[in-house]
Amino acid sequence: MRRFSSLHRTVLAAVLATVFLSAPLGAETLRVYTASQPELLTLYKEAFEARHPDIEITFLRDSASPIVARLLAERNAPQADVVHAISVIGIETLAAEGALTPYRPKDAEVLDSRFLSKDSMWVGINAWGSAICLNEELLERQNLPVPKHWTDLTDPVYRGKIAMPHPVSSSTGYMILLGWLELFGEEKTWAFVKALHENMLFYTFSGSRPVSMVAQGEIAIGLSSNAFTKPYRNPKIPLKVVEPEEGIGWDAEGSALVAGTKHPEAAKAFLDFCAGEEVARIAADFSGIAAREDFSTQEGQKTLEHMIPMNFQNAALRKNEILQKWQEVVGER
Repeated sequence: MRRFSSLHRTVLAAVLATVFLSAPLGAETLRVYTASQPELLTLYKEAFEARHPDIEITFLRDSASPIVARLLAERNAPQADVVHAISVIGIETLAAEGALTPYRPKDAEVLDSRFLSKDSMWVGINAWGSAICLNEELLERQNLPVPKHWTDLTDPVYRGKIAMPHPVSSSTGYMILLGWLELFGEEKTWAFVKALHENMLFYTFSGSRPVSMVAQGEIAIGLSSNAFTKPYRNPKIPLKVVEPEEGIGWDAEGSALVAGTKHPEAAKAFLDFCAGEEVARIAADFSGIAAREDFSTQEGQKTLEHMIPMNFQNAALRKNEILQKWQEVVGER
């Protein structure tokens, strides 16, 4: 029999200690697919496992579109138990394809009804709305008026002064477009989009990029979301946010039960957790808007007042059609 040196024994003990600390003996493993911000995953994991020490979460993180594609590909042999913190438009796509199982979490009655699907396919955890982000110094220097309405942005005075996320590559861009469709209807929206395109400098790949461009003085106006302005809230940064008076489109991050999960009770416990106070606190700190409205910040509550009714199911079912129309009207820039 091979003898272990004291060094070997020390290393082996350290390895075993790491294994047992990270995976409690007998713990049930819950596999969660998520598009959450990386810094939030530890908060979710620690809060849930403190409440359920017999369940260990493992996350697989990616952007929302790859997560949806993966879950659809795995429908006949599910590998995940829960999908967490992805756009509810993406979740509606999964629901339409039969990849989810309905479940109404405990304490659902205390949530804002806008954060619950009518068929119990998902529960929302946070939300963000579309906004016009402005660099006040550039506006003043270029003698540009402050836009108060979406339609103000078609004024030729703003030509080459605007950036927004491309709806094809960005869920934020698609959210902004959906808001216009809900506000103005089909015909007026496409006329507005065509006119706005004349003032557009370019379209960004990501939803947050227009905010950073505005904050850094690269452009005067960026269409995005107030939720992305948090890193730039500094008195030295001349960033102003306008939520147009006529209303704003919005999206939510939601969670849902994967059809065919091998751990249904643990998965339901996670959705109960998503409707609870711990997640509401995380949501309020992240975007200012929580599914439990009393946890939302003052600023978040103001945004809630501007949020218009959204048909997320229709947004999912018609996404390809809407984006094709966008490309016909706008083309690539």
